[in-house]
Amino acid sequence: MRQYKILLIIADGLGDRPTRELNGRTPLGAADKPNLRELIRSSVGGLMDPIAPGVRAGSDTSHLAIFGLDPFKYYRGRGAFEAIGAGAVLEPGDVAFRGNFATVEGDLTVIDRRAGRKIEEADDLVRELNEKVGEIDGVKAMFYHGTEHRVAVVLRGQGLSDKVSDTDPHEVNRRVLESRPLDGTKEAERTAEVLNKLTRRVYEVLSQSELNKLRVSKGLPPANVILLRGASIFEGLPKFKDYTGLNAGAVSATALIKGICKQLGMDVITPPGATGGVDSDLNAKADAAAKTLEEKDFVFVHVKGTDAASHDGNARAKVDVIERIDRMIGRILDRVGSELVIAFTGDHTTPVEVREHTSDPVPFMLYLPFQANFDGLSDFNEREVKKGSLRIRGLDVTNLLLGYSNRAEKYGA
Repeated sequence: MRQYKILLIIADGLGDRPTRELNGRTPLGAADKPNLRELIRSSVGGLMDPIAPGVRAGSDTSHLAIFGLDPFKYYRGRGAFEAIGAGAVLEPGDVAFRGNFATVEGDLTVIDRRAGRKIEEADDLVRELNEKVGEIDGVKAMFYHGTEHRVAVVLRGQGLSDKVSDTDPHEVNRRVLESRPLDGTKEAERTAEVLNKLTRRVYEVLSQSELNKLRVSKGLPPANVILLRGASIFEGLPKFKDYTGLNAGAVSATALIKGICKQLGMDVITPPGATGGVDSDLNAKADAAAKTLEEKDFVFVHVKGTDAASHDGNARAKVDVIERIDRMIGRILDRVGSELVIAFTGDHTTPVEVREHTSDPVPFMLYLPFQANFDGLSDFNEREVKKGSLRIRGLDVTNLLLGYSNRAEKYGA
């Protein structure tokens, strides 16, 4: 049998609900998608529960599942993924956190959890922290910039634990939280104490930074603290090639996703202009994906802008990103042709009117170059795909891709 190459495209937070601003349509339903409408005619479609029905998925756990790893078995926390994706080289025993640059006032009351989101000075602020924070009680603190407001923080030292609570209150007009141990160990108690001292030290350094003084003079919110969450101790993951047989490449600009893909052993490409935001250069991602498909069996493309627009409650921006994704797909096909298996979906649902992840299933389509219109679908959106033949979990995706690309090993005699 002929073996087909595989293209998996995930639009972060793609799923949505009917939206008042779009006259009861979802952003996916409102978007003009000529390339997806053409592909859906040779696709099977349906709905996917990233983890399981009713489970509200994170981007980390859902991607693990979609790549074929049970998150209930392999998930150890998000921090290590963020740090690796942001450029950290972790050692056993390191405790990593994901974080946000944020704006606080007075008694560390959070005014803006993302300090305006787009922080041009972020790389320089991280460099300043690495120069001035140093060690806290014998524990080395290392800082890494991801994209926009995102930061990864790594603690390295003896006697540390990831069983500590977040400092991020997850809401504005609340004070930065004190971290506390989540079990009765001395290691957790020590780590929480270090983390609280680190928060205060970071605030001191950033409040005195000339870069933040310049931001304030321009009317921009200062990035004067880091809110931390998702503590995890570094542990390796199985390699994608070992359990699928696929040589894989990934195109992404988002630290979390890059970190997961790197841990899985994928070659990760971040082309110039790819930002992980709504302004990301999707033409650059298309060109990188097409080039990688010349060399790899499997190429994964991640687009974060749909989720960013959802968290901002911006329906029109989400529609625009979806339309640019459609053009990205067309650009890839212009370069490589359509003789490949293509899956397009989201990693979770983020309705623009909710601004947060929900447990709703996600629309899923699987283009098959040899398939007539078995499902009879005319468009790709939440309502139309309910007519399709698929009702799957995230853990089913890799198996479906292997099966329909004629690369699956037979199970049994």
